[in-house]
Amino acid sequence: MLRSGRLLVTVAAATVVLAVSVHAAPPPELLQPGFAVTPFAATQGTPTSLAFGGGESPFLYVTDGTSGNVLVFDTAGLVLTFAEGFRSPLGIVVGPDGSVYVSDVEAAREGPYGLRSYGRVWRLRDTDGDHVADKRNVVVKDLPNGRHNTNGLAFGPDGFLYVANGNSTDDGVEGGESEVEPWSGSVVRVNPRARNVSVTKLPARVLVAHGWRNVYDLAFSPVDPTKVFVPMNGADDARQGSTAENPADPNLEDSDDLLYVTDVDDRKVEDFAFPQCLYNLAERGDLKPYANPNPDVIDRFGRCRKRVVPRPVASFGLHPSANGLAFQTTDAWGDDYRNDLFVAEWGSLFGAPTGHKVVRVELDDSGTKVTALSDFLEMDTPLDLTFHPDGSMYVADYSGTIFKVTKAV
Repeated sequence: MLRSGRLLVTVAAATVVLAVSVHAAPPPELLQPGFAVTPFAATQGTPTSLAFGGGESPFLYVTDGTSGNVLVFDTAGLVLTFAEGFRSPLGIVVGPDGSVYVSDVEAAREGPYGLRSYGRVWRLRDTDGDHVADKRNVVVKDLPNGRHNTNGLAFGPDGFLYVANGNSTDDGVEGGESEVEPWSGSVVRVNPRARNVSVTKLPARVLVAHGWRNVYDLAFSPVDPTKVFVPMNGADDARQGSTAENPADPNLEDSDDLLYVTDVDDRKVEDFAFPQCLYNLAERGDLKPYANPNPDVIDRFGRCRKRVVPRPVASFGLHPSANGLAFQTTDAWGDDYRNDLFVAEWGSLFGAPTGHKVVRVELDDSGTKVTALSDFLEMDTPLDLTFHPDGSMYVADYSGTIFKVTKAV
């Protein structure tokens, strides 16, 4: 996720806002011709995730990291506070029945994996139609967090809720609470109607895949819905004894932000082998895995099994912070863009500037092989994006503004 480490917020008193005016933000620059980008609304905070829901004229639900609130916007940009009181809401999705699911993180507490922060997923319901949640319950809890949190959510073709849970450290041993196998850096499927279930009580079959670092979001392929795409933020500093006071260590070893695809229907739990395996396309010239150079990682997790580890399908390079993603599934932008994947890159916070843009990922007819990556939209700090049913793209910039991208007439 964000390259400074874990995103933490303080919960402020919630207020109901009847309308908002878009505040000043660095204007996005479209890098592919034929489109128009306009400000849609301002959150007056830091938007972290977006999701549409609500029929033919759907409302836009937004998690706000500053206030800890969930906001709901209508098509004109008018906004209400749908729910409040979250500590660090990072993921949101609307279920088929209109229930809104939100991922959040608790403050550090004693739990099944020791003293640490724990992630959980809430179910919110508006039973009287006033666009304010009046019922809520925890679906799943005790997801081990640390440097990274419980993040994006998506509904799968089977009707289950899929949860992206970030890992606890930077490189497996440093920079956060200890990893908890197999839940750290994983995707987990849960029954959306479950109530207050601890991850420790879930059967092994709920684990879809693991062996990732920070996975911020997930998106199901519109071509083959049994395949789910997951972006991962690579290690910032994989070396023994890494410290902020010693950035010139010659053993510095960074790794790429990557795009993975895993099958949710094959009953196989894939292990993508982080932190044992790293990738660096610029340095190595290919996406072959190599061993993490930190001997402490090898001692704890073993060596990288280069011949058998599942490979990523693409690299975004070093430190762009690849986060939210969504597929363009309509014809609104023409055949060339249908079923393309778009990824928000929040951007680096140190070293050479990278990211700060939305990237277009083109795929072959099978919907699984990446054929091209190209810059689509240059922005300040885009964290998530989603598509309206009419094909318009909505992008949440962490500076506070939500932008709308449409095909130019």
